[in-house]
Amino acid sequence: MTYRNVMFVFPGQGSQYVGMGKEFYDEFQEVRDIFDEAGNVLGYDLSDLCFKKHSFGKFMHRAADLNKTIYTQPAVMTVSYACYRVLERRCREEGVTLNPYLMAGHSLGEYTAILVTGAIDLRTALELVRKRATYMTESGRAYPNAGLMAVVDKNDELDYDRVCTLCKDFGVYVTLNNTRNQIVVGGSKRRLQELAKELKNEGKLTRPLKVEGPFHTPIMKPAADKYRKELNKHTIRIASKPVMANVSAEAIVDPNHIRGELYEQIYKIVNWRGSVEKAIANGGDLFLEVGPKKVLTNMIRSIDGGIPGLNVEDMASLEATVRALGQEPAEPEDPEKPPKPPKPPKPPEPEEPQKPRKPRKSKKPEEPEAS
Repeated sequence: MTYRNVMFVFPGQGSQYVGMGKEFYDEFQEVRDIFDEAGNVLGYDLSDLCFKKHSFGKFMHRAADLNKTIYTQPAVMTVSYACYRVLERRCREEGVTLNPYLMAGHSLGEYTAILVTGAIDLRTALELVRKRATYMTESGRAYPNAGLMAVVDKNDELDYDRVCTLCKDFGVYVTLNNTRNQIVVGGSKRRLQELAKELKNEGKLTRPLKVEGPFHTPIMKPAADKYRKELNKHTIRIASKPVMANVSAEAIVDPNHIRGELYEQIYKIVNWRGSVEKAIANGGDLFLEVGPKKVLTNMIRSIDGGIPGLNVEDMASLEATVRALGQEPAEPEDPEKPPKPPKPPKPPEPEEPQKPRKPRKSKKPEEPEAS
């Protein structure tokens, strides 16, 4: 099958894990160069942070540091960008056309989407993401009694309007409209606990999230205002491909729209479900997640299970994706065109003595998909 409208999606915070990107780092010099450039900008060894679990060391990175916002955000973006460059290279080597019609990223992932369109370069992306993570962390520390909570309905679609009404009643905010079955809310932890009791009475599940602040709520507006000053120092070019904006769920390419989106998504709702549904409505027929884990792939399946997905995060998924993208297109059927007559059978060829067959190798069982 040929996919005509491929949408590339890039993961955000929460997709990180120790060892992400290691196979590509070992295999490709280009990836090592990307990590080196990132290390020069950030001031620490990114490969050391991403690949090693250690509690002692010269730089004193502990295993938990990869889960700290100031490290998570640059790390996930760099690994995702490296995955994209490797995919680009392998497609070029195999003669596969890589021509996505749309880009998108979940929260932090939006920076990777903008980066691969050429609107910003890697150094600029790293500097912006580092400042973004710093200001978000600082605002989170200023409000230690605020956080985020996931709202889930495993059996049915959540009523978005009802969740919004409850948030207003309890003085908290919708922050991430993720899927049909999951919405994230944020604000005062005490009020979130009170909201959780009401949602439990209505048959919904809730779970506090391990984050360092009430991200994507109006509480983060001071962080966004500080960040905008930093954002205005950098050059942003016209994107080579449209990027589906998190906040507006509109495709953007203009530098002013990109600048406004990166400012607003710090303190406004990330409408991921709306972005995906609009992409599908506009003809999207394949989602390709580029970066660690398959969080977005699973989210998209929850939004619309009829749209296929691929991912690239390691050598196996890379080669599988290149093969899938390189399949020959099937000719569309013309209902008015008479069917082709069957080909005449070939004359029988003289039989040759059969050679003994080699025993087939048994296939490895498939790995269970991570949630």
